[in-house]
Amino acid sequence: MSVEGKSVWNRPVASTGRRCLLAMALAIALANGAQAQSITGGLYGREAGGVTVQVSNASTGFRRDLVADKDGKYAMSGLNPGTYEVTIVHGGQAVGSRTINVVANSLTAVSAVEITAGAPPGAVDARTLDAVNVSSMVTTTVNPIDVSTPELATNYSMKLVNQLPTGRSMESIALLKSSVRYDDQTTNLVQMGGASPGENRYYYNEFDTTYDFSGLGASRLPPEAISSTQVITGNFGTSWTSTTGGITAATVRQGTNDFKAGYSLYFEPPTSRLLNPRDHDSLTRDGDYYKFNRANHHGGQVTDQYLWASGAAVRDKVFYFVMLGNSPASTATSYKQNLETDRSTRDKNALVNLTWNITSNQSVNVVGYRDWTNQFDNQYTLDSDYEPASRGSYYGWAAVQTKNQFLIGNYHAQLTDDLSFRLMGGYLSQSQLQPTSSSGSGLPYVQEQDPVTKINRNIGAGNATGQLLPFEYWRRGFKGDFTWQLGDHRITAGAEHYKHFINQRMETTEGGYYTYYNQPGVILDNGSPSPADGRYVSQYYNSNGGSFYTVNKAAYIDDNWQVSDNVVLYGGARFDVFINKDVNGNNFLRLPLTSPRLGIAWDVEGDSSLKVGANAGKYTIPIPSTVNNGAATAVTRYTKYYTYTGMDPVTKAPTGLTQIGDTNYLFNGLAPTPEQISTSNITAPYQYEFQIYVQKQLGSAWAAQAEIGYTNLKKTIDDTCYLDSINAYARSHGYPDYTEKNACFLLNPGSDVQLKRDFRGDGNTESLTIPGSEFGMPAAKRRYYHMTLELTHASTPDAPYFLDLSYTWAHLYGNTDGYIDLGHRVNGAAGEQVLFDYPGLMVGGTGNLTGDIRNAVTASGIYYFPGGVRVGGILNMHTGSPLNCFGTYPDQSDPAYQYGPSSHFCDSKLSPLGHAKRLPFFWALNLSVGYDWQIDKENALSVDVQMQNVTNRQGIVNREQTYDEGVFTAQGDSVHNPAYGSPSWQTPRTTSLILRYTFR
Repeated sequence: MSVEGKSVWNRPVASTGRRCLLAMALAIALANGAQAQSITGGLYGREAGGVTVQVSNASTGFRRDLVADKDGKYAMSGLNPGTYEVTIVHGGQAVGSRTINVVANSLTAVSAVEITAGAPPGAVDARTLDAVNVSSMVTTTVNPIDVSTPELATNYSMKLVNQLPTGRSMESIALLKSSVRYDDQTTNLVQMGGASPGENRYYYNEFDTTYDFSGLGASRLPPEAISSTQVITGNFGTSWTSTTGGITAATVRQGTNDFKAGYSLYFEPPTSRLLNPRDHDSLTRDGDYYKFNRANHHGGQVTDQYLWASGAAVRDKVFYFVMLGNSPASTATSYKQNLETDRSTRDKNALVNLTWNITSNQSVNVVGYRDWTNQFDNQYTLDSDYEPASRGSYYGWAAVQTKNQFLIGNYHAQLTDDLSFRLMGGYLSQSQLQPTSSSGSGLPYVQEQDPVTKINRNIGAGNATGQLLPFEYWRRGFKGDFTWQLGDHRITAGAEHYKHFINQRMETTEGGYYTYYNQPGVILDNGSPSPADGRYVSQYYNSNGGSFYTVNKAAYIDDNWQVSDNVVLYGGARFDVFINKDVNGNNFLRLPLTSPRLGIAWDVEGDSSLKVGANAGKYTIPIPSTVNNGAATAVTRYTKYYTYTGMDPVTKAPTGLTQIGDTNYLFNGLAPTPEQISTSNITAPYQYEFQIYVQKQLGSAWAAQAEIGYTNLKKTIDDTCYLDSINAYARSHGYPDYTEKNACFLLNPGSDVQLKRDFRGDGNTESLTIPGSEFGMPAAKRRYYHMTLELTHASTPDAPYFLDLSYTWAHLYGNTDGYIDLGHRVNGAAGEQVLFDYPGLMVGGTGNLTGDIRNAVTASGIYYFPGGVRVGGILNMHTGSPLNCFGTYPDQSDPAYQYGPSSHFCDSKLSPLGHAKRLPFFWALNLSVGYDWQIDKENALSVDVQMQNVTNRQGIVNREQTYDEGVFTAQGDSVHNPAYGSPSWQTPRTTSLILRYTFR
């Protein structure tokens, strides 16, 4: 059952007096018990044995009857979200009814009716326990605690989200929980359960839409089309796709017999001091610009607008929800050191959701969606650095053209009273092209580095670093399972199969990629000294990519066992297989793993007012396709250094070149074999998770929750480039002439390494196992401890306000953030981080991780005044995250030196992970004012003004962590980075105006 906010479930009890009071008051609670992922929900209850239970929905014409078992228990699944009437029939007469709300992914408890001895025929105990009208525009629903499952989740109705001053994305919704951290330093996504943002999973109507090319974010549907979103931060059941992070799952709006239509407008006023102030500049220690923001501005813009309608195509059978979105061209202007960019963006989209109730026991739902986004930039030179008024000649244009499309189908069948079946099939795709005015022209890309600020700026005639090559991504998935109610056991068994494809090639622009430097007396990456006058130029070349497939498949089984009236035990197991293919279609990774799960739910008092739950399990995660694109393709990458005598007057390309030293090759252009890509004994990453929680109803309108949890990452996948360890071990174990010729390869850091090579040079492949200790690197470590306390007040007629207070204490410690290297601020490159490449890079690499936020508080609330006015607010506060000092490894003979400022040495002194102080305390206050006007019976209007960071607080949210420039002087001193420690600021105050009109 969905609440305009969070929800929690209770099992039915025989005594209804106290239960009804609690249910009427508890309009929103802390968390709800989620069942296997589904776009449908269900209900369950307990009455006198042998009664008939009639379940109906007047809005859809649904009607289904079932008979309670000898103990009076009954359950029904496969119900589309909505309001249902549950009527109890005894002796041929209706003796009571309950009105409940059902939401996706959840079972709703139905409280027992009172069958009074001697009551006249037709006397009915009819109560609408789960709907309390707060105002003409707001309905609050009740979600009692559900002790039928130990899984702990939170369900947010978009009605609540729309009234809070927050964004409507899945990340914004998850951030209503104090245990979720926003990563505003690297990915602009969220951390859940201590994992990196690259370890979360995203669902729409059961379809996993996670962007498995990089693992970051997802392919998305518009929030306007969503009815509710569920958030699970960890410890979920076996039917969810395995992940070591958290889950957000959204359900698309459906139609009913009642015709509705509406229009929504989201408007952001232009940049101004009052409503949308400009961002703040950031300066280096020398007073130069680190970030130049104060001149950036945008015009007034319609960020989103939608027309929608829902109703019945065939009454009681076929229903529709359709929506058209159109965002007119928005304009924004931004500046770099010598460049002005005028950007125009527009978006168009269309969505259709069809629901067919074939019978009362079968339903089909199909969602189709298509989106077109076009971004166009006009660029102009600045005659004077950082002077917007000095705009000079037209420089060129750049565009991004993107098309996304979805197709998701769901089928549910209640085969018998005790057996149900569901099937999901989904497909999505994205294609993108990024042309520029210099695409195909053969012009070089030429930049120069400022010798003081070390900032690169384009000085040439070309504005493209790479060639014009299209990008294509698609993903399809299927999932099906059976659920069997066998006495006190609810058993689910099923399987899923996902396959995705990427086509991405990258190659340096045809004319070359040059960077001018003025650095006298430094040692270059190829070991040669720079010229005495410091003037030299580098030429960088990169070619990689291709077409790749990845397959993730799984089978699962679990059992919710009602061992007694008050206790449910959960047990399950999931078997995953992750398959990544190389550019030639060969498997280079095939990683099977079995993950067991256990849980318990205890109804302590027997009346669903106090629940104790616990979960323990093993969790794994698929391998993103960036690993295919980076490790399993032919890569050519090198840098050449030259002295020069002049520049081309038009293109600014260097002339009169004389090479300095040897070419610095990183990759030689040969496609590796599967044996060269990874160790032959590599296994899937996994972690263990543990959770204990308590939920308690407090009086008539309050609810509380306390949760403690622990996760321990036991194994991950990354690459290493430390080939000397292979040579040394092989030569001392029977292969004296062996020299490893491969580049980096994938392994489980800290584990033994099994390699298949031609060690004797005779054309025969042999296997050699090298102890993990030979690589001089630790095993991956990430440990997350947390405690969350939450207190919620439900809105009621007597107390018309919603309030949610949440506090989290947490500690995140280890030597890896996970798939995304948040410490180095690397947005992507899962499995190919600088971590573990060489032992020198891991020295001092264990400590407090970037997500180590010790204390966090989130408060959200809405007060409903008489007459339709409401005021909402969100307060976020947390202590600062750790900072690092990254410098160049001091030993120039060690390969870690080649990585520049990536080690934990600054000025040749060890600075362990997370020991460069912390960011300051953060807080932000968001406010909103809304008015709901019921114009007449058919027409309603809602107007909101929302403001984020209403105080325009200028808090520091990041600092530059790169200590030096990656080179040493001839005397062995590091060349300091003047931008080290430079701040990045909190997003300024932003204001938006929202209008929603509904016709019924």
